[in-house]
Amino acid sequence: MPDKDYSHRDVTDKLGLKPDHRVRVVGVRAMHASPLLKLVREKTGKRFVGDAATADVILYYPQTILEIIPTLIKLKTQIESSGGIWVITIKKGFEGYIKQDDLIPLGAKAGLVDNKICSISERESAMRFVIRKEDRGKQGNR
Repeated sequence: MPDKDYSHRDVTDKLGLKPDHRVRVVGVRAMHASPLLKLVREKTGKRFVGDAATADVILYYPQTILEIIPTLIKLKTQIESSGGIWVITIKKGFEGYIKQDDLIPLGAKAGLVDNKICSISERESAMRFVIRKEDRGKQGNR
């Protein structure tokens, strides 16, 4: 069975963003993601929320693989229990590449499960992590 082609879909649809979603952006590389962030703001109709607010979606741009587990552990307490954290990484062939297959066990060590991947741009892709259903609503998760 051939893979489905989602290349024609708007990136905000691929990320599952909806109007009124509360979105938080984390990571230094996010400063260079202005085209995506502009589309996200247009889609949600809101400003990005700070770390004091609970988010529906977090867009996380890691700098190194070493920071991912501790950052995901922190971020999972800052999303709605049904929310998601998109880890946005550089694609193979570009400087700063992080292999997506390496993200899956890192998310698991942070108590999260991966459930979706998508292409963000020619240079970036993303993997979504969510709180396991059996862990939703427990202390430390919203």
